[in-house]
Amino acid sequence: MDSAFAIADQDRYRDDSASLPNSIDMSHHLSSLARNRQSSALKDLYRYAARPGMIALAGGLPSPAIFPFLELSAEVYTQDALSITPATAQAGSPDAQDAQTMIKKPSFLSWLFGKKNTETITISKPPSSSSPLDINLNTLLQYSSAQGHPALQAFIREFVSKVYQPAFADWDVLLNVGSTMAWSHVVFMLLEPGDGVLYEEWSYPGAMNTASPLPTHKVSIKVDGEGLIPEDLNKVLEEWDEEKRGFRRPRVLYTVPTGQNPTGATMLAERKKIIYNICVKYDIIIVEDEPYYALYADPWKSRNHSTRFGARYADVEHYKDSKDTDEEFLKKLPPSYLKFDYQGRVIRMDTFSKTICPGSRLGWFTCGPLFTERLLRATEASTQAPSGLAQALVAKLLADTWKYDGYIRWLRGIKATYAMRRDWMCDLFESVFHLEFDQTLTLSPHIKWVTAYERTISGMGGLVMDEKKGYKSKKALVSFVPPTAGMFVWLAVHLSSHHKFAQIKREEGPDGVNKMLYELWTDLAESNVLISPGYFFDAQPGVPHEGTEDFGFFRLSFSSATHEEMESAIKTMYKVFVKFFQEK
Repeated sequence: MDSAFAIADQDRYRDDSASLPNSIDMSHHLSSLARNRQSSALKDLYRYAARPGMIALAGGLPSPAIFPFLELSAEVYTQDALSITPATAQAGSPDAQDAQTMIKKPSFLSWLFGKKNTETITISKPPSSSSPLDINLNTLLQYSSAQGHPALQAFIREFVSKVYQPAFADWDVLLNVGSTMAWSHVVFMLLEPGDGVLYEEWSYPGAMNTASPLPTHKVSIKVDGEGLIPEDLNKVLEEWDEEKRGFRRPRVLYTVPTGQNPTGATMLAERKKIIYNICVKYDIIIVEDEPYYALYADPWKSRNHSTRFGARYADVEHYKDSKDTDEEFLKKLPPSYLKFDYQGRVIRMDTFSKTICPGSRLGWFTCGPLFTERLLRATEASTQAPSGLAQALVAKLLADTWKYDGYIRWLRGIKATYAMRRDWMCDLFESVFHLEFDQTLTLSPHIKWVTAYERTISGMGGLVMDEKKGYKSKKALVSFVPPTAGMFVWLAVHLSSHHKFAQIKREEGPDGVNKMLYELWTDLAESNVLISPGYFFDAQPGVPHEGTEDFGFFRLSFSSATHEEMESAIKTMYKVFVKFFQEK
């Protein structure tokens, strides 16, 4: 591997590595393109460039003396600027504006004693020391190794070692320019034209669009409220018929285990162990894409304890109030696939997009040495190193300012912020719709789905008022599983509640059903509520999803709207849904 930025203590955070196995040989998974990649001859010279006293005349490096940036300064939030207790963040509270972001509002005493929730970081042009960990503009604005800056590498290695705890010894990290390009590099490293890729049946379209032009075949695996269903994965692989399918059994699984996009499902340890063992059995590489990992939170709790539904959901199974410690936060995070990976068959992709900012275009791989080296070669031949400006700011913030403990504290604030926003959306569904548990839902019978109905009239035995027909029984409108991570609520629309659904399904088939769903989506858009149609995320369009024939799907995001905007949207959705399902 290119060692231009190698540092003496790169194994500093692998104290237990001696007791762990090394990764096994995975070279048979490499594509012909990956096998043929060569190291960059010019990049190979970098290994000598950092040697003290070296006079470098080899490379066409622009002179740092005429870089126009003399100093880079930024005012940033302190590590504890985000509150981790959203109890005060209710709409209508005196601090409602601050409540939208959970950013602490400094008190008078804070100002008096000079304690603010912001601080200034400064990056100078010349180095302040000869250490390769020194963060300076002369280095970061120059051509550099594709591995990334040593200070950021060291920080990420510490984070991976302490939080993910890989089960094999020779893992490493490699910086990239975000998970979109990272996945593209993985696709070309592992896949040949005509290969298949295993996806969740509802999956992130950006990932599928990246691999499809190679071309590749999409093979969908069923999901429920807890992610990929192991039994279906095993069934698909066990019963694979290459002659019938027209391509060999897939060797790559792409998965978003935490706050899955679009369903919001989160996979926990036991299911991951089972899926990992299935992948060992069939020699599958697991590509673990985890943009929402730090957003894992406790389950939603109903605030309306006066209703039968609210009383039941307030006591949701396994719920525990969060303790105010970093240790408890880390303990509750679902273990990464890396935690169970004793062979080096997991390629994990992380990003700073959801925890710092997406415009940084900065993320990293964690994987075994073979994959790290081949990904490095691909990076050298394409994006080269991530942006020096982005690395400078993020490295200064994380490695020099917040450090590991400070970043963990920041992540706790990020988690609390999105948990609060998730609660807003679920609370609004509860206040605007009539919610009930639906234990008979065919989508995933063992998952606690919540079904939203028209609001009933008090004392009328579950009846609602219809403008034309008077009192009538309430209709199921939509169902959802309150997510425990991520940014999305996955809505299953009860199309079967529509009085013309059976006729349309019988006479027009799937096209007619899709037309109904498009009509509903258009009504919402014309009412100024924009949501994502579910078919965007369909891994195999045209292939029926078992148990979903009477449903349509939408994805709602709770990540950026204010409480007031969200309230307006949910109220509008209720009106549009009720009108859509009324007999005309």
